Amino acid sequence: MQEGVGKNQILEVPLTDTMSAYSRQFPEEGGNLSEWMDEIHTRGIQEVVFWGTKSEASGWKNSQVFKDLVKKLQEDKIRLSTMDGAKFRSSPDSARKLDRFLRSHLGSVLVCYSENESNEFVKLMQEILSGKKEEPTKVYTPYSPNIISEKPKKEKQEPPKNHGEDFKASRITIRVKLLAIVSAIVVVSMGLVIGLATSLFRNYTVSLIQEYNLSLARLTGLQVGLRIKELSNKSSEFSDKRDIRPSKGSDSKKTSPPAYISGFFSTHPKILAWGKYEQGESALVFNPRFIRDLRKEEDEIRGLWSSIPKEEKEKYFASEFESTRLENISSKFGFPTVLFIEKDKSGKGHGFFLISPQDLWEAARSALQTELFAIWVVDSKGRLIAHTEESETVSAKDYSKNPLVQFLLRSPADNGSQTSIFEGKETLGSFQQLEDGNLAVVSSIEADKAFEAVYRIRRQNFYILISVLSLAFLVVFLFSRTLTVPLINLLSATRQIERGNYKVGIKPVTRDEVGVLTNSFLKMAHGLEEREKIKDTFGKFVNKEIAERALAGDMPLGGVTKDVTVFFSDLRNFTGMSEKLKPSEVVDFLNAYFTEMVECIYLTEGIVDKFIGDAIMAHWGALYTDENDARNAINSALLMRSALFEFNRIGNEIGRPLARFGCGINTGPVVVGQIGSEKKLEFTVIGDAVNLASRIEYLTKEFGTDILVSETSYEKVKDHYKFEELPPVWIRGKEKPQKLYAVLGWLEDPDCPKNIQELRKVCGIPEPDSPSKAIAE
Repeated sequence: MQEGVGKNQILEVPLTDTMSAYSRQFPEEGGNLSEWMDEIHTRGIQEVVFWGTKSEASGWKNSQVFKDLVKKLQEDKIRLSTMDGAKFRSSPDSARKLDRFLRSHLGSVLVCYSENESNEFVKLMQEILSGKKEEPTKVYTPYSPNIISEKPKKEKQEPPKNHGEDFKASRITIRVKLLAIVSAIVVVSMGLVIGLATSLFRNYTVSLIQEYNLSLARLTGLQVGLRIKELSNKSSEFSDKRDIRPSKGSDSKKTSPPAYISGFFSTHPKILAWGKYEQGESALVFNPRFIRDLRKEEDEIRGLWSSIPKEEKEKYFASEFESTRLENISSKFGFPTVLFIEKDKSGKGHGFFLISPQDLWEAARSALQTELFAIWVVDSKGRLIAHTEESETVSAKDYSKNPLVQFLLRSPADNGSQTSIFEGKETLGSFQQLEDGNLAVVSSIEADKAFEAVYRIRRQNFYILISVLSLAFLVVFLFSRTLTVPLINLLSATRQIERGNYKVGIKPVTRDEVGVLTNSFLKMAHGLEEREKIKDTFGKFVNKEIAERALAGDMPLGGVTKDVTVFFSDLRNFTGMSEKLKPSEVVDFLNAYFTEMVECIYLTEGIVDKFIGDAIMAHWGALYTDENDARNAINSALLMRSALFEFNRIGNEIGRPLARFGCGINTGPVVVGQIGSEKKLEFTVIGDAVNLASRIEYLTKEFGTDILVSETSYEKVKDHYKFEELPPVWIRGKEKPQKLYAVLGWLEDPDCPKNIQELRKVCGIPEPDSPSKAIAE
């Protein structure tokens, strides 16, 4: 599997089922060595080879990254070595030599190559990966068209499905999960606390502000009521003296105020004028001090009053009201002005004041602790009369649509509080209705201004949350290393065991559950190592499949009847040969011979039952079958014939005696199972079919051939091989003569011997001295 050949990527070349070679470019200065070590642990790498030129190797010694990497590798007991890449590449067949070098190691290897060697080294690795590897040991099969079984095996017990094969590791590590969980807990808990505290504080602030609003509205209402009574009394007093009488055009004539009015003006600087209105005409005198403060001329202001249409003035003064009325005429003057009207007791006219709204609540304003609160007056129709914000007073907005005003107009009580939204702004307000004038005083404050302290505390709480979260991140990150590092080491050790390396270099570093798990894992690894040794050792004495089933406890005592193909082979003239050799030479000869023959049996899924001196007994279909047992047995025999050719060729070169054999094959019902006592058992097959196969093997001597099969085996495979039928023979234990067939070779093999005489020449089998005595006459 190729994972990449980039600067920071790894190229993997599988060497065996349990071992791979990895390559990666040497880390740069300032590189992340933790990532390197994680890769080494995760992939179960047991040795690191530094690949470069001699000059680069000298530079590595002065590199801090190289020193740190070597130190970490030595701490983790990773083997280290170096290789002169340029010299290695200059040798012939370097890719094959590199492949053999990598395969010579006991476990997976990481080759850390330099930047200068990167291109050439990657080419070598890709050449190995693409198939230009060292050729495996040659198996001598001159012609084998269908050695691999065609049909799926029916009786072979497949191991239980390993669900781990479908397992895909999550990209989210335990450390990330811990950080996420702790962060979620901190954020949720503190978020709830902040939200609850903010809500409670906000509600408490609303109650305090509304209480203050109501108190301020009551105080201001009291002051406004007193001021209205005072102005009402003064207006009646001035009207009774009749010094000022309106006449046609009198509102535009400049008139000096009498002394008693001037005295009143001097003590009330917020009163603009006093006047008299009778029969559509008005006369008024102005307060010089007020005009001076406005920085305007009296004629200009008098002209503004005169400019008000007569019909509109008549509307002000002719409207039905009990005794006192206030009208906001600021829009006519361009500055906050309130028209205060008082009916004469005689009923013939009206006295009136032009006043500044501030004159209404001047005394109450001293009670304001902050300019955040606004005070305003509305009449019984909800129209704005006066406002502490001059711009609001001049604008003459329709306040009848304000929810707070609508609430006070509907309320049967003379005071109350409400939170409302007007013109997109949330407002906290309280009102106090007055006894005279059908007026109401309102005190209000915008919610954003009222809750500024609440929002400030909430921001501070968020800063605290961020600080606590950062601290929690740091603590959990440091703590998680005590958990994740041992787990990463366990993961690395697990992958090493998957690759067949049971000598894992880990040890418990804590005494908690992770330490107990590590200790138990080491015991398990030791047990697996012992089991593997037992299986390997056991497998040398019995078939590998039998050894695995025996270790799994899947080999019950007793037997079952099956159709099995049985095979016997025997060396010719072995007794005479052994007399000429030393005992050690005889053992060496047999070991070499059996090695070649057994490999042919294993290649065709056969089971070696036993060695009987120089003879081999094997069978197909006892443990599992693919319905081609006879064909597999004959394939094995033909492979053994070819392997014997090579065995004799090599033996001739080293002075070893030539070997010839005879093979007998029969198919039939046998009893399969473990046979023996409770102290010693042997997995084998017994029955008449076994005896017949043994006797068929013996008859190869009399017929001068090397491979004979019975009629039952022949019927199963006659369409795949070339046979020569032999005369029927009597075999001990059989009531009728048996037909035998000599196997010449594969039917598709163009070099297959045409008859038994040609086979004898090819195999070096001598002609029999006389016809077999077993031939049925």
